[in-house]
Amino acid sequence: MSAAKISPRVNSRAAPKPPAPAAREPSEWTISEVAERTGVPIATIKFYIREELLPRPRTAGRTVGRYDSAFVSRLELVRELRNRFRLSLREIATLLLEAGPGASLTELELRLLARERLDGAIDPTHSQPPLLPGRLLERSGLPAADVAELERYGLLTPIKVDGAVVYAERDARIAEVVGALRSSGYNDHLGFSIADLARYVEALRALVVREVEQFDGPTLRSLPRDQMLRLIGQGVAHIDVLLGLLHKKLLLTAVHDRLDAAAARRPPAGPQKRRRAPH
Repeated sequence: MSAAKISPRVNSRAAPKPPAPAAREPSEWTISEVAERTGVPIATIKFYIREELLPRPRTAGRTVGRYDSAFVSRLELVRELRNRFRLSLREIATLLLEAGPGASLTELELRLLARERLDGAIDPTHSQPPLLPGRLLERSGLPAADVAELERYGLLTPIKVDGAVVYAERDARIAEVVGALRSSGYNDHLGFSIADLARYVEALRALVVREVEQFDGPTLRSLPRDQMLRLIGQGVAHIDVLLGLLHKKLLLTAVHDRLDAAAARRPPAGPQKRRRAPH
């Protein structure tokens, strides 16, 4: 008797097939593969996406993202700007927005060079290294509360570089002047608060907007770059002196007007009694 051939039983209720993995386009990677290729941690990549320095990936399913070669190139560009040029995330975002999505590192380097030369023409202290908060407090003699107030009203602007907060040399000099004012008696007790200094920021902002419009005029822009930078540097230096002189002139006029007005409000002195001449 031959052995009966046993055929496998077919279950009429077969388990549902798992969904097929989303098709991967050529030259696309997962975030783990991007991190491995570039050496940038996954957490940093996600942070850059949240900060809109990198585009959002193509989604494949609810949780899987696909990252193409353009994304990887952009990530390497951001990393280069952070590590080599020590730019803050805000500076990188502004630079990438100005340059456009297809800008190469060479194009960005040229933009940075032009910006660096322009910044140096406007402020000769621009090339000096930034200061850590402790050094700023030491140089200015200000308490941390006053520094926080100066930041609040726009007189100081902290910069983040590689996670550390620093201040440009120009801000350190502003803090030094404010510290000298405070130590010479211009304090809250006499009615001179940090908030009062904000009026200078507000008054100068409108003037600065007008100056930038002049710098960006067609005549100046038509000049060779070296000549334009030289003119801007010389102009800013002369305007700084002019602003100081005009401030003194207007301040003297205003003080004398106030004194004259106070004198006019003072009641006239009464008639003096005549002294009788001795016999």
